[in-house]
Amino acid sequence: MEVLRDAGLTADKVSVPWHCDALALWNVIATEGAAFQMIDGSAYGMNSHWLYDPELVAHYATNRIGRGAGLSKTVKLVGLSGGYTFQFGGGKYYAMARNLVYVLRKAYDDVLSVYDVLVMPTVPYIAQELPAPDVQLETYSSTALGIVLNTAPFDVSGHPACTVPTELVGGLPSGLMIIGKRFDDATVLRVAYTYEQAMGGFPALSARTAKARA
Repeated sequence: MEVLRDAGLTADKVSVPWHCDALALWNVIATEGAAFQMIDGSAYGMNSHWLYDPELVAHYATNRIGRGAGLSKTVKLVGLSGGYTFQFGGGKYYAMARNLVYVLRKAYDDVLSVYDVLVMPTVPYIAQELPAPDVQLETYSSTALGIVLNTAPFDVSGHPACTVPTELVGGLPSGLMIIGKRFDDATVLRVAYTYEQAMGGFPALSARTAKARA
């Protein structure tokens, strides 16, 4: 925010309480939606207005059945959890989550009616070490999916977002995420470009970081 202010932009702190619950909506939509489309729908799903590739659909289905054991743990977890909740709830949880998307979207829209963009850390923590192959499943899934805490909400709300490299944190890379009004990708890109220019590009360290290290 200080960099953006120095670049001539006005920056204030705002609060969107719904952001803290947004991942819960994404979890339902992503797991049940992925299970329905990527598994049952053989990566294409149904009722698309684009051309289908019958051979690719058949190839995907054959290999998913014959080589499904080779899928990553993350894909298996999403498929199993999404398939289970869809069968258990008959799709009602997915429907409830989709209906709440409009509430979530309005929460962001209300703030974006005052400001051009929102900015926040791209990832809620600094870079983590990759888990060991034999790590417990709870740790594995937390590492694999916890990283999307700030990014996933905008997959369901429909707001354009991009990330740009920012200053190192403890010597590790970090990112600044910029979110704009729906269908206003251009403003997001302009702010991102302004930020990159103010930082002096990447991976060169900014003068601010160099001064702090000195």
